[in-house]
Amino acid sequence: MRTKLLKRKHRSLFQIMILCLLLCGCAGEKKDMNNQDTVRLMVTSDLHYLSKELYDPQAPIFQLLMSKNDGKLVEEGALILETLKQKAIEEKPDVLLLCGDITFNGELISLKEVSTVLKEIEDAGIPVLVTTGNHDIFYRSCMTYFGDVPGVTEDISDTAFAEVMGEYGYDEALYRDENSLSYIYALNENLWFLVLDANQVTSPCSIGGETLVWMDEKLAEAEEKGIQVITVCHQNILIQSEMMYQGYVLYNHETVEKILKSHGVYLCLSGHSHLQHTSVSDGLTDICNESIAVYPLQYGMIDVNPGQRTFNHELKTLGILNEESYDMFSKTVLRMVTAQVEENVEDPAVREKMIDYALRMNAAYFSGNREEMENLSQAEELSLWETYCGDSFWGMYLKNIISELEKS
Repeated sequence: MRTKLLKRKHRSLFQIMILCLLLCGCAGEKKDMNNQDTVRLMVTSDLHYLSKELYDPQAPIFQLLMSKNDGKLVEEGALILETLKQKAIEEKPDVLLLCGDITFNGELISLKEVSTVLKEIEDAGIPVLVTTGNHDIFYRSCMTYFGDVPGVTEDISDTAFAEVMGEYGYDEALYRDENSLSYIYALNENLWFLVLDANQVTSPCSIGGETLVWMDEKLAEAEEKGIQVITVCHQNILIQSEMMYQGYVLYNHETVEKILKSHGVYLCLSGHSHLQHTSVSDGLTDICNESIAVYPLQYGMIDVNPGQRTFNHELKTLGILNEESYDMFSKTVLRMVTAQVEENVEDPAVREKMIDYALRMNAAYFSGNREEMENLSQAEELSLWETYCGDSFWGMYLKNIISELEKS
């Protein structure tokens, strides 16, 4: 009798476990999002990951490279990538978007190592979509850094990029462009992603003519079916900064912008300039995402309601290497600012105030910290720049930041 009771008890427990699995689903299973009103996006850009297999941190050639660095924490790439993975799993977005420049300078081994980590994110039930950056395919400065001179390592063709990154958009694409690595990904029955490749040898920093025709046709189809489309591209669709847009915005951005607007696209996600900034033009918004490898190591969380054509954007940081990233980011700026200030200002105390102000305002501008920019716009140090260096590059650059702040 006791044996029968135990068997019944075990059978009941087993049935309860099966029921829980059916109701809750497996941990790594992708969600059914067709009935969702709001879709949660996690977006980042410009990882610039360099495999540790490709450099010696003590090598003179690597030290020279880092002395000319633009603020990227290259040696912390593995930690940044691992932390990004953990944040993605914690945030549980409906999709993770990487807006290009995944590798440092187009090294195949770097791309493969990133792919391994992205696989862990997908295994957690989070779809990952990627696009190419100008540093990812056909990049000429693809090198190793040992000893006194750079070496050679295997670079990435567009074919190799699609093969290594196949699981992250390409293999599951609804449509793929035959003339580039552009594709359409259907997240659900109400929302598509138009992922654009603007890095082909035949059309660098632009969308090629045949691809323009392709995207126009696919957007027309989406519009006819009542499907909303979000565009993802490495280069900016809209001009983000009047002081530094050449080479960052698409060369044929006006044509691309016209096509997107004609089909009711209202949101674009980009990167490339390492600047956290948002531009708006007649109902079209382009959110430029700062490099995840540069201070303050941040990513975006965007809640999108396709039916209402609305979105809410929030910036979050990885929560690591804050001081290290600020110091690295400031080094490059410090050299340029110091040279201009020393040329025009004799008083050491005034010099120090002006330099510190420029570093803080530049960091706030690139990280999209509006509150800090507003506070600094009222600081007395701004008048020092106007008095001593108003016509210099940095004087005009600071004026431009204030002007943008007032307009927005």
